[in-house]
Amino acid sequence: MDFELTPEQTAARDMALDFARKEITPHWRQREAEGVFHRDLIEKMAAAGMFGCLFPEEYGGSGLGFVAQVLIMEEMMRASIESGMPFNNQGVNVPMAIYRWGTEAQKRKYVPGLVSAKYIGCFGLTEPGGGSDSAAMKTRAVRQGDRYIINGSKMWSTLGSVADLILLFAKTDPDRGHAGVSAFLVETKGLKGFGARPIPSDIGTSCIPTAELSFQDVEIPADSLLGGVEGQGFKAAMSTLHYGRVCVPARGLGIAQACLDMAVQYANERVAFGKKIGEFQAIQHTIADMLAKTEASRWLIYRAAARADQGLPFGREASIAKYFAGEAVMDVTEKCLEIYGGYGFAKEFPVFRYFTCARVMRTGEGSANIQKNLLGMDELGWKKIDRHAV
Repeated sequence: MDFELTPEQTAARDMALDFARKEITPHWRQREAEGVFHRDLIEKMAAAGMFGCLFPEEYGGSGLGFVAQVLIMEEMMRASIESGMPFNNQGVNVPMAIYRWGTEAQKRKYVPGLVSAKYIGCFGLTEPGGGSDSAAMKTRAVRQGDRYIINGSKMWSTLGSVADLILLFAKTDPDRGHAGVSAFLVETKGLKGFGARPIPSDIGTSCIPTAELSFQDVEIPADSLLGGVEGQGFKAAMSTLHYGRVCVPARGLGIAQACLDMAVQYANERVAFGKKIGEFQAIQHTIADMLAKTEASRWLIYRAAARADQGLPFGREASIAKYFAGEAVMDVTEKCLEIYGGYGFAKEFPVFRYFTCARVMRTGEGSANIQKNLLGMDELGWKKIDRHAV
């Protein structure tokens, strides 16, 4: 097994590091103080090629692969939560669903549009009445001639209030359960009957809004149906979520590494009882535990991404990485907060922001309990995680 990065992967990571050093580190406090969405930052990230690793050049990508994408996500989340959060929408879940399940016309229009940030994307799956039970969604899409009429709502939609394009999942045949779910590409500009309400939150960053979406007799063209085929929405969502279940822990890894870095720096600077706190064995043990969990998470995430690059099923590995890294980032951020003591709650430091965002990394794209359900049934041979793989 080769654990070394290729020159192209190393270059992708170095590009992200350089971008963070120039564009993120000097400005993150000012941006957080403003507390607004900065589209210009996403556009700069797109211009640097950060969202196109999973796609070939003909669709606006670089074809560098999932490992390269993971390395970029890790470094951008390490730099700031704001710069780490847009990847699911711009470079992974939304464009990947279109690339794998869309018509050729849809792929050529929307994949380049997302990776270039011409469109700000949104993944419209979760509903107010159910999170993990996606097949029980109540949003309806009814065909009427050359249009679909959509009614329903979505919840916890990242970037939903600023999105230009929503990958929306809705029931076209409610009697067929998950087989009756379809996916639609909904452009929001001037869309009558559509509403997006930002959800106020103190978690992580105020620069990346989350929203509740509402659809009241919204009319969209029939060719907005993803792939032009009804009933494949659930499979599209589940297979795409395998990518998201690598994307989320990769961002969590960035948080863990940032907190480890900060803990080490603080332990080498803070003096108590006449010596640096890093000289106390309790602090050394805490940092050792943080290091081990961060490194273990890193290689589980890289393994899942490497299998995807090799064209192998990776849903099982993605769930393992999502579960383990989700638990690890919670523990690592909490330990960092303990080392900082009262200073961990000060806005001067990003420790508490990372601590709150770690909970999102643990829950997003399937909670810890959902991952344990999936992995347990897979190992028992009852229901394979990769059954939706294409």
